[in-house]
Amino acid sequence: IEKNTTTEGTGLGLAITKKLVELMGGKINVSSQYGSGSIFMVTIPQKISKINEELTNKKKLNLGINVKNVDCSNKSILVVDDNKLNIKVAKRALSSFNMIIDECYDGEECINKVNDSNNYDLILMDIMMPNMSGETALRKLKENSSFKTPVIALTADSVSGAKEKYLSEGFIDYISKPFSRDQIKEKLDIIF
Repeated sequence: IEKNTTTEGTGLGLAITKKLVELMGGKINVSSQYGSGSIFMVTIPQKISKINEELTNKKKLNLGINVKNVDCSNKSILVVDDNKLNIKVAKRALSSFNMIIDECYDGEECINKVNDSNNYDLILMDIMMPNMSGETALRKLKENSSFKTPVIALTADSVSGAKEKYLSEGFIDYISKPFSRDQIKEKLDIIF
């Protein structure tokens, strides 16, 4: 690889970066040494979400609002995902809720488990799977009028409008992968 030491930039990228950092309330500093290069340091203030959540809960308590803390003991949940690592992460996030956790790896297997009279209280369904997608599996499950289990879409798709898309397809909600314990707790508090 040959270094190009004769071409210089216009500095426009640095000017844009500086403006973006300043818009976020941050600062950018540079340290340069001739012949060695430059080091750019960006500092952007961030709020710590856990502290914010605790403060929000304290505010609710001070206002006399009960913070809902559902008991999920003996609730059964089916995690459907073709990636075993994703299932492992999901099970770890769910482990402290004392739920009965079952798993399967595609839409067809999910349908078979539900049809074999496994009564689940909740299904977490990956969208993109081989053999049968999450959307198709949900449509087929809903063909049975007795199927009433809430299904949450699991997806890496966190673009604007994703929630509306999945709600229109019959999911009760969606959650981006990988999800944390706090993220799933919000959903469980609403469902149970």
